[in-house]
Amino acid sequence: MADKKLTTEEILALARKGGVAPKPTAESPATEESVGASPSEAPAKPAAAKPSSTADILAAARAGGTSAAAPKASPAAKPGSTADILAAARAGKAGGAAAPAKPQTGGEGVKKAPVAAKSVGDRPSVADMVKAAREGAPTAVPAAKPKLPAKPVLPGKKAAEESTRRSFFAEAVTFVTEPFMAAWIAMGAIGAIWGLAVARFMMPNMIVEPPTKFKIGPESDYPPGTVSTKWKAERGIWVVNTDQYNGKQLIYALLSVCTHLGCTPNWLEGEQKFKCPCHGSGFYITGINFEGPAPRPLERVGIRVAPDGSLEVDKSVKFQEELGQWGDAASFVEMA
Repeated sequence: MADKKLTTEEILALARKGGVAPKPTAESPATEESVGASPSEAPAKPAAAKPSSTADILAAARAGGTSAAAPKASPAAKPGSTADILAAARAGKAGGAAAPAKPQTGGEGVKKAPVAAKSVGDRPSVADMVKAAREGAPTAVPAAKPKLPAKPVLPGKKAAEESTRRSFFAEAVTFVTEPFMAAWIAMGAIGAIWGLAVARFMMPNMIVEPPTKFKIGPESDYPPGTVSTKWKAERGIWVVNTDQYNGKQLIYALLSVCTHLGCTPNWLEGEQKFKCPCHGSGFYITGINFEGPAPRPLERVGIRVAPDGSLEVDKSVKFQEELGQWGDAASFVEMA
């Protein structure tokens, strides 16, 4: 059957139906499975090389138009060009048969096994894209790369950062509250002072003193012609036993208070006199003043013999010589 020139519509119709049939090579005789023709037909021309241009594709389509039937395509065959991919996609959408794949033969006429499509990197291969287009499923999206774990923070560094953060907040709080704290402390101190002042006002102003009456021992503890300073520091008196006042042996008690400004004189045994260290006033053993600014003699206090035989002094009673009170029997004890 002579070659018939096909029109563009016929070529497209054949392409939609998958009518491009590969031809056997010159080295290997055509079989029924490879070309789909009867044994009585003339041997097919040697198989052309893989089409690489539109002219080759059109020539193959014209040559395939005169074939009785198209061979079945290998399911694992990889499309050779963009035209094959488009034809296969059109055939899949129209619901027709899959586009036949062009068989590849070796040098001895043995059919080579289809080469599995390989993917480049993370992208799907052309065969996978064609298969997805046939099935109407979306192209697989490469899985996202796993995220690297966060860099662990050392415990010491984390603790230092936490301590720095806490110290910052503590300083901020202290800076804000410090004036208020100072004001409250000042108000509390003022309130405490006022409270103490009120408490002191409510308490009576008095001094606790020892009893005015006390015993100083028997008469034998004070020999004649002596001045005892035993009770000066504790009771503020001297106990004198002398006969120089009116020629009688008397025991009496003198206050250790200078009649000038209230200083405490000292008894000078060598000079037999009382001497005030403040302004130089001097007093005899009897208590009479004789030098210095003291205006009058020392004062006596009450003294008597208690029922138990000891001497008893009463500082609540005082006797002054210039008023003639030293003659009172309560101001002295006369020795027998």
